[in-house]
Amino acid sequence: MEQFGLAFALRSTKRFAHHMDHDGSSAATINLSEKKSQPIRIMHVDDDPDLRLLISASLRDFGCVVATAGSVAEALQLARELTFDLFILDVRLPDGTGIELCQQLQKLQPGVPVIYYSAYASDEEQKAALSVCGNAYLKKPVSAEYLEQTIARLLHEK
Repeated sequence: MEQFGLAFALRSTKRFAHHMDHDGSSAATINLSEKKSQPIRIMHVDDDPDLRLLISASLRDFGCVVATAGSVAEALQLARELTFDLFILDVRLPDGTGIELCQQLQKLQPGVPVIYYSAYASDEEQKAALSVCGNAYLKKPVSAEYLEQTIARLLHEK
């Protein structure tokens, strides 16, 4: 099975909103039991630009629309301007943690599922993070298939 680290391509907010307006008729291709009339909108936050590009491409292949950020500040700005169906957050960011970001995002967009991911977390750290905020925790690298399954499960549970 091919392995991917989680990542997305950095897009400006204007480009992301434009893409959503013009792709609104596309159906999401993530394996959900019911098809959506709008693509799934995901924000991915990671300070590694290569990982953002890699995961962004994978998620677009699944039919998702992806906006990315490289820091907590960028992510919060996007969340103030756009509505998302799911967040994917790296745990270690240059200006804070994914856990802190999750708490702030839940205030801005309550009920939106959150996936954490990190290459460094122990089982105890994962449990601690999920006890504060968040719905799933994946360890890097993660396969595109497992990422897709996790997203589908969380959106189905929503």
